[in-house]
Amino acid sequence: MFRSKRSGLVRRLWRSRLVPDRDGGDGRSILAGREGNTGSVAEQELKNVTYALLKRLKEKPLDALLEAVESKGGMPSDCVLVPQTELRLGGHSASPPFLLCKLYRWTDLHHSTQLKALCHCQSFGALDSSETVCCNPYHYSLLCGPESPPPPYSRLSPSDEHKPLGKSATEISAKLTRNPGTSVGSSSSCGRRSHWCSVAYWEQRTRVGRLYPAHEPSLSIFYDLPQGTGLCLGQLNAVANRTRSKIGYGIVLSQEPDGVWIYNRSQHPVFVHSPTLDLPSSVRGLTVRRVMPGYSLKVFDYDKSSWILQQGMEPPVGLEGPYDPHSVRISFAKGWGPCYSRQFITSCPCWVEVLLNTHR
Repeated sequence: MFRSKRSGLVRRLWRSRLVPDRDGGDGRSILAGREGNTGSVAEQELKNVTYALLKRLKEKPLDALLEAVESKGGMPSDCVLVPQTELRLGGHSASPPFLLCKLYRWTDLHHSTQLKALCHCQSFGALDSSETVCCNPYHYSLLCGPESPPPPYSRLSPSDEHKPLGKSATEISAKLTRNPGTSVGSSSSCGRRSHWCSVAYWEQRTRVGRLYPAHEPSLSIFYDLPQGTGLCLGQLNAVANRTRSKIGYGIVLSQEPDGVWIYNRSQHPVFVHSPTLDLPSSVRGLTVRRVMPGYSLKVFDYDKSSWILQQGMEPPVGLEGPYDPHSVRISFAKGWGPCYSRQFITSCPCWVEVLLNTHR
């Protein structure tokens, strides 16, 4: 009975794979193997390698893997640990995470170096010499590096920055600013873990809801997420319901050793700006980056921030309104800048300002 149930889970996982589109892009999930060219040599080899990997797993990790795949990462799922071994696929070596990420998330994935383990995964920060590795495909994201797509989406001239807000979230956050000398994420004098950032939600030029402090290393910001914990925008009394509903599973902000990262797990792109994304120049412009679904980007670099402070760099010339060198601005689904009708983020229907509690 145990063996038959485990075999059934393996078959369900195989049927839940993505099949590449004819143009080679990411495909869609199929059931029962009735679609796709399952008789090809490459497909049969892929099936054999996948079955060999999945049959190593016991019932509990198979259940966790199936739940992650069928919910598309919407439900919390445990790590699925397997021995750190190389698989042979198409004459090339492939790691277990690479195989399952290619099978269930990105059919056009080329190399495991494109993947980044999310901060809650046991493989996050692990060395290649580790004996085990997590192969849960929804514990990984695609890296969005400086030189890799998606590229900087637009360049804003200093004079095109937003108009002053009615009441800055930067000013509101002053009440939550930590005491000098307390390290980020450390315990405060009262014994409670201090917040490492605060998040303000805006609809165009209007603040909605309270300032939300984040005490845990990662924070989910979402509209509709099963069993989700964090900042639920769907519970706020807001006006921009059409755009807000596109936020879906939303984003994850994580405080990591090298900076603050964003992971986009929604079905629509998000657009971000922070001072450390700007390229140093004599006349500083603002760089707005587009982060596609499934991608991660380091939106705030601690080393670059320290360098900017040491250089005493001033805000962009002609900037109106408050400027915070430790803030990140994120617009959901809608971009802003010279390529859009929206020139300023205050024209975007749904956006958040992340106020980092560091060096204040």
